[in-house]
Amino acid sequence: MRSKKKKHLLDIVFVIVLLYAAISLYPLIWVVLQSFKTETEFLQSIWTLPGKVTFENYLTAFWKGGLLVYIKNSARNTICTVFVDVVFVTCAGYAFSKLKMKGKKFFWYMILFNMLIPTPIIIIPMYLQIIKLGIQNTLPAIVFPYYQGFAPMGLILITNYMDNIPNEIMESARIDGCGTFRILFYMMIPLVKSMLVTLAILGGMSSWNEYLWALVSISDTKKYTLSIGIANMRDQTMVLGYTPIFAALTVSAMIFILLYLCAQKTFVRSIVAGAVKG
Repeated sequence: MRSKKKKHLLDIVFVIVLLYAAISLYPLIWVVLQSFKTETEFLQSIWTLPGKVTFENYLTAFWKGGLLVYIKNSARNTICTVFVDVVFVTCAGYAFSKLKMKGKKFFWYMILFNMLIPTPIIIIPMYLQIIKLGIQNTLPAIVFPYYQGFAPMGLILITNYMDNIPNEIMESARIDGCGTFRILFYMMIPLVKSMLVTLAILGGMSSWNEYLWALVSISDTKKYTLSIGIANMRDQTMVLGYTPIFAALTVSAMIFILLYLCAQKTFVRSIVAGAVKG
């Protein structure tokens, strides 16, 4: 009886998860289908399947809509942001997890307190700051605010992950003459490389999809990121049409979906390992 009840319960859970997945995937599938329609088919009905698959919308998005330029800008910003995220968060996580220092708990809670501050509240002070520094429309104006937003969550993940590494490993390394930085680069980083992949994916997704700060800090149309560029394409529907915009949205979504699928096992393993201290 218990086995039957357990089987029925698992079946119910499976159906619920399947429905949730279908509801979550439906908007993406709908966008992909619209990207293969002609403009006439889209205007006639948004619910029908494409009569004939066409890639003309993708060509229009790349060449007339400037999608390639937006992708290059977002790729540059994302790569630089991921590098800064991984380097600074790894060093900070190592310090909070393994090093003894005064005021560690105070600084830890101050960093976590940053997560409670809504982004719109600090948009204006941050904007005024980049204006005074004269770095508007530059890479630092994008990268470091992105890092500031990602740092608290990344710090929690990497610190909890490093807490699971026995301190005896560090002590034996110190006996052999290794200093703090050698232990970090030659011992800790190889042990937490799966978490570094996770941090890179999470930080990269956040940077790739970010809209609000990019809209505020970038005024040069040649430096628009992908999210701002697609919004700019939306304002040109009289020239481009609607379906090329769906093609641009599909390209934007698929890049990180494919990246996540390639690193899925590493991602899940590192999240589970870093979720529990022990």
